[in-house]
Amino acid sequence: MWQRVRGWRGSMPGGSVGLRLAVMAMIDAVGTGAFLAVSVPFITRSVHLSEGNLGLGLTLSAAVALATAIPIGVLADRIGPKKVLVGVSLWRCACFVLYPFVQNLWQFLTVVCLLGLVDKAAAPMEQALVGQVTATEDRVRVVAILRSLRNVGFTVGALLGGIGLLIDTRAGYSAILLVNAASFAVLASLAARLPVLSAPAKSLRRRFSVSVLRDGSFLSFTGINAVLTMHMTLLSIGIPLWIVKHTDVSSALISPLVAVNTVLAVALQVRASRGTDTIAGAARALVWAGISLALCCLLLVAAPKLPVVLAVGVLLLAMVALTGGELFQSAGGWGGSYLLAAPGQEGVYLSVFWLGVAIQQIAAPVLVSLVVTTGTSGWVVLAALFAVCGLAAPAIGRWAQARADSRPQPDPTLAEAT
Repeated sequence: MWQRVRGWRGSMPGGSVGLRLAVMAMIDAVGTGAFLAVSVPFITRSVHLSEGNLGLGLTLSAAVALATAIPIGVLADRIGPKKVLVGVSLWRCACFVLYPFVQNLWQFLTVVCLLGLVDKAAAPMEQALVGQVTATEDRVRVVAILRSLRNVGFTVGALLGGIGLLIDTRAGYSAILLVNAASFAVLASLAARLPVLSAPAKSLRRRFSVSVLRDGSFLSFTGINAVLTMHMTLLSIGIPLWIVKHTDVSSALISPLVAVNTVLAVALQVRASRGTDTIAGAARALVWAGISLALCCLLLVAAPKLPVVLAVGVLLLAMVALTGGELFQSAGGWGGSYLLAAPGQEGVYLSVFWLGVAIQQIAAPVLVSLVVTTGTSGWVVLAALFAVCGLAAPAIGRWAQARADSRPQPDPTLAEAT
């Protein structure tokens, strides 16, 4: 058994630290997956709030999260992403300990807004921490492996949450919520023990700086990446709605198609990340992402016009194209965001990068629903948008590279561990 563990450690980039990060990713994903499975039934069945009240709480939480993302990123540049991630995890643990005791609308709003304070901080802090605890040549591959493990963890968590759904009592839901709280406590403990390999030089640390908001090349990169992350909404809303409303294919096909996406994402994410450890490589990945997503849209246009058997085949090809777009976007986005962040300001840069994703998650459902309603012309316009964003990546990458080359380089003798 110990030989097998040592084999895993040797094959995992980053060695023992990479293995710890993998364990953290799995624990986090299992807890979150379980929570997502029971969150809506708990609020509507146990707390007896309406869908409108649920939507109000989630909207307020999202607004709070958008407002706090950049300040938390600035804080991370002062004290280090590891300390911030530990604090964020403990904060989330405390909130989920309170969650089972929610009895009315105001208590629900209070808890979800408290969660919103740190909701958009976890992802950039985790990415920034990977950059500090692993070697430069390993970090994109490590993040790719973590994403694959998270997909597995979400599935396991959803199955765990299914137990709570089967029990369908407040006690059952509360138990799942407390499991999620415990996962954040374990995550904080593991993060606190990670050894930091590199930290910004003292001369590059800022008391307060949002110069990222004046960095046009990075904001442009963040913008095209945000558009390409619409593959998430296509998967969850666009393709299911299109199948149900505009094709003769049974809605029972939706679950197998999602399963195809999950399996391919787990199996191919690491391979898709190869070569994205340079700005040119990251831009090239985004080009392929844009082309793949454009192809997915055009295949979806063809599905309603075909017999059912052929339509099923086309929808399967569309899902494969969507997954390709997802894999290339993820890899290119990670690689580029690491490389384009100003030294000493990785926390705030990555927070802005993930803020772009968050804004897309708010706007995309409306846009994709409009595309489905519009039909063929809507899909063609969306395909063009994906293609343009992907093809723009190399030019933005060269612009960003020129800006990055003009920055003062840190003196490694001044680096200080945190």
